[in-house]
Amino acid sequence: MLPTTLAFSAFVMLLSVGRIVLGIWLLTAPLPLRDGARWRVPAALAGICVAYLGLAIAILMPLSARGSLGFAIGQFAVFSLLLIACVGATLVVYDTSVWTALFCCSAGYTVQNLASGATELVWALVDGSVPGVSAFYSPLRFVVSFTCTAVVYVAAYLLITRYLRRVGLGRIEDRSMIAAMAVTILVIIGFDLVIKWLVEQSIAKGAMVLLRMFHGLACTFSLTMEFELLVRRRVESERDTLEQVLAEHERQYQQSRETVAAVNARMHDIRHGIARLADSGGVDRSVIRDMVREVSVYDLTVRTGNEALDTALTERRLRLGQAGITLTCVADGPSLSFMAPADTYTLFGTLLDAVSPTNATSVSLVVREALGTVSVHIETNGSAAPADELASAQAIARRYGATLSTLSQDGSFHINLLFPAR
Repeated sequence: MLPTTLAFSAFVMLLSVGRIVLGIWLLTAPLPLRDGARWRVPAALAGICVAYLGLAIAILMPLSARGSLGFAIGQFAVFSLLLIACVGATLVVYDTSVWTALFCCSAGYTVQNLASGATELVWALVDGSVPGVSAFYSPLRFVVSFTCTAVVYVAAYLLITRYLRRVGLGRIEDRSMIAAMAVTILVIIGFDLVIKWLVEQSIAKGAMVLLRMFHGLACTFSLTMEFELLVRRRVESERDTLEQVLAEHERQYQQSRETVAAVNARMHDIRHGIARLADSGGVDRSVIRDMVREVSVYDLTVRTGNEALDTALTERRLRLGQAGITLTCVADGPSLSFMAPADTYTLFGTLLDAVSPTNATSVSLVVREALGTVSVHIETNGSAAPADELASAQAIARRYGATLSTLSQDGSFHINLLFPAR
């Protein structure tokens, strides 16, 4: 005899809603909560439960014949509309875009369906009874359901949730997420309900097992495609950002190169003017010496054989000299010819800015090539640089396959950069 009490029906409904909500949470966990989450979360959960109950009463109750095609279509309508309600609940709780909510709900619902399908598959192999008979609600059935759900959800947490927590889940602005939602509704939900309907029509057990296996593959493929779409959009976004950063670096490099060239030309003219004053004898020699000493501060051009590196080092040497910090360089500029000029300028400018604290008195830089690899060593007698000051340098280093490490030792701070052989 089927358990038809109101309490048991409420329990089954809450269990179904809990699995759906937990599946979606696996995707939404990295998202920021909206203000007032303390009341938004219970309100959203209550809204999903009310939506589920209302849809079941309005659509399924009139369809009393559980095994009929009409009942299966009614279930399809209920779960499809419930998925849309979950999107609304996600937007109520989390500060995100509708497209991100579509992604989280479609992927989370797929995880839930994968667990449900795994339960049906294992149950068919263990017991073989058809949903709707008393064994469907037996303790063994709940053990199988709990075990399959736990295995699938733990795997999803390890493979998906931890990854999203690490890399972040930004606001997705991609209308193709509508297609992901459509795939979830038509392929994942629809396929699952077709299999259940066929089982209730006494389909052969072997055919049911094959269909369940294909359903599991469809869920896995759908999740993979959704994440491929997410990763592709992230890569495109990062590429656009990188192009803007590179353009800005190129502009800064060109501007700095022109500035250094203009300063050098001006210092050249001033030195000639001082020489003429000295030859005329109209100015005291001590005054001439003071003028030469003052001008020499600005005559700090570095020549390494790499124009971009020369620009960065000359600019920083001038800046450090004004702060009373000595910069010494031994650099094989041509060894860095594989780098774009803007990257070279930004990389060394960032590194030298990071190792130039106010308590330093000297900074040394060595760039050399050995056995095809290029190494960069920067050392200062100042304190360690904050990690965020090296973020730009780290990004450039990764782009060229280089490793960047830092070391604080005996009151000095070291940066080591190693480019692989090319």
